[in-house]
Formats: sequence, C-alpha cells, structure tokens
Amino acid sequence: MINIETWKRRQNLHYKVRNFFLKRGLLEVDVPILSNAGGTDPQLDYFETLPPTCYLATSPEFYMKRLLANGYRDIFCLTHAFRKGESGNRHNCEFNMAEWYRTGFSAEDMQQEILDLVNEITGWNLPLKRTTWEQLFEKVDIEKLREEHPSWTQEELEDYAISEPDLGKNCAEFIVNYPPERAALAKVRNNVACRFELYINGVELCNGYEELTDAKEQKKRFSEDIEKRKKMKKPIPKIDEEFLAALEKGMPECSGVALGLDRLYMLAMGKKDISEVWFF
Repeated sequence: MINIETWKRRQNLHYKVRNFFLKRGLLEVDVPILSNAGGTDPQLDYFETLPPTCYLATSPEFYMKRLLANGYRDIFCLTHAFRKGESGNRHNCEFNMAEWYRTGFSAEDMQQEILDLVNEITGWNLPLKRTTWEQLFEKVDIEKLREEHPSWTQEELEDYAISEPDLGKNCAEFIVNYPPERAALAKVRNNVACRFELYINGVELCNGYEELTDAKEQKKRFSEDIEKRKKMKKPIPKIDEEFLAALEKGMPECSGVALGLDRLYMLAMGKKDISEVWFF
C-alpha cells in the first residue's frame, strides 16, 4: 500500500487536473458507472451484475455523449472505469479516467490540449510528434511475427507490434490516421479513421477521436462488433439504444478523449508500477 506522502502528491496532481479543465471553461459532469447497456468493443471485457443484468462502465462515454446531444458542450468527467481481465504493472481492472469532449475541436486541436495537460501535470516540456499508422508499421515485419505466432489474428499481431517501448521516447508521440477497420467510435474521412493514441516513454496514455455523429453508421458498427464477439465466443452485451437515440437527435461535431489518470500520475511521480500510485 502506498504511504501518506505519496497519496498527498497524487491528490495534489488530481486537483491540478480538475483545475486545468475548469480554467479552460469546461463543465464537470458526474455520470453513473452502472448501466443497463454496455459497449460492444470486441477487445474489451465487461463486468456484469447478476440478473437483472447491468454493466460496470468501461468509460463514461455513452452517458457523456447523451449530454452532448442535450445541449451540453465542453464537458469533462473524472471517474472510475472497469475492464475485466486487465491486470499488470500498467493495468488494473478498476482504474481512474479523465474523459472530455470539445465541440468544434479537430483531432489536432485535441492532441495539443492533451499535451498541454500532460506538460502541466508532469512539469515537463515534451514536444509533440505525430506518427501515422503506416509509418508505425514500416519498421515492423508483420509477416515474420505471423510465422512466429501462427494462431494470432491480424489485429493481435498489430497490437503486439504497437507495444513498442520506444514509442514516445522523450516526446509525446501521437499515433494517427488509423485504418477504417480500427475506427471504433471515430469518424472516417478519406478512408482514414480520425482516431489517435498517445504514447510517452512506451506508456499508452489515451485514446481519442473526432467523434462519429452518424446514428446509422454507429448502429452498423455495433452490429459488426457483435458478430466479432460471437466469433470470439465472448459475452454479448445489450446495445445502448438510448445512446443511439441521442445520436439520432443530433450530437454536435466534436472531439473526445479518454485518458488513464493512474498512468499519468505514474509518469509525473517517476513510478514504474500502477501499484505505486494506487491504494488497493
């Protein structure tokens, strides 16, 4: 268990995160961590309650987007999120997350704001670097990996290749221009997903999008995810119809991002393991 002085340092960092958003005019919102429906991402596993089935949130995303569709604009949430089966020196099945949305922001605008937050919390002055998905794999021999791991899917091979410890070495390196099949909840423009991830010294810190606002396209992606989950023999969550209804109503053009606060605090305090910044 961490000592009191470490907790005080973390608490001060948490105050600084909240003040960063408040100073920029964002409104803090508080949303449930329990929902009647879940996300469909095939790569995420969910905690479910006993019947009647509810889901612990992997992020506050769907609730926050419903707020956006009901007149809220620049908003942020500091909350706990839950992902089943995730543990390790950088993972915990329950973790702290900052998620925020900026109307009228491009992905590039959001990347700059994320870097501003990181530099303010860490006290560093990291430069911003952008690396496209194609550039990332110019240095990786996927075919050799396929020979070494014949049972892995293409996505598993790519995920392994992207876990490169040199990503973000002495900089804030944003991986951008994801392929359409990796769009998740991002817009696709000119056959490129408007999605990005940030790495600093090999640590993945956040995942963000220029947000998809098309309800029909979102419903299609949910259906595709469900089919993938079936093939992977994973549980099938209920689709969030209220979220789809919010998209139908009209969500403003915006960018959003989810950032792992425990990892940010690890970087700021020079720690190597999430247990060094987390009580239990």
